[in-house]
Amino acid sequence: MTCRSPMPINRDASFVDTLPRNVAVQFLERVAKSPSLEAFRFPDGDTWTSVTWKEAGDEVSRLAAGLMALGIEPEQRVGIASGTRYEWILADLAIMCAGAATTTVYPSTNAEDTSYILSDSECHVVFAEDDEQIKKLVDNKAELPHVAKVVTFDGTVDGDWVIGLADLAKLGDEYLAEKPDAVTEHAAAIEPDQLATLIYTSGTTG
Repeated sequence: MTCRSPMPINRDASFVDTLPRNVAVQFLERVAKSPSLEAFRFPDGDTWTSVTWKEAGDEVSRLAAGLMALGIEPEQRVGIASGTRYEWILADLAIMCAGAATTTVYPSTNAEDTSYILSDSECHVVFAEDDEQIKKLVDNKAELPHVAKVVTFDGTVDGDWVIGLADLAKLGDEYLAEKPDAVTEHAAAIEPDQLATLIYTSGTTG
């Protein structure tokens, strides 16, 4: 058995000065530096779908701009009620690039606790995976006064309160047509002490 020697400690912290300003900027810089390289790979039926950094970056920018079009401002909370999937990552990155803060909800969380988390955190928009998650929100809409829009990955849209991911992207396209630098400007404006995410633990709701 061969033991690897420990990695040397780098006591020179000057490299920190050259790091991207924040994670949103880091993501956008990576997209620009390696647009044709594979960024993600996810299961799609019996096959796997590969996504390049440019493809992911374009989609994130469209969704981030869509959130801005809905009136989302820096540090406002945006919820994600979904299982782990590619669209979850896109939503999280879009929220981040818009300067907002992600609030996560486990898909197995019951309707009452889901409503509590989204209400307590004052979420303004919620990404909902499917009809099961949408129903939790619709049934408790009166308890969610701050939620202006629900964006679903796979669920049924109503053309009003509940829209699809493609609908949000279209709003983003229209927003970027008027403000092409909106996403990069919002990302660059994120400060180190700005709220990035709220995570409710299993005991949060009592």
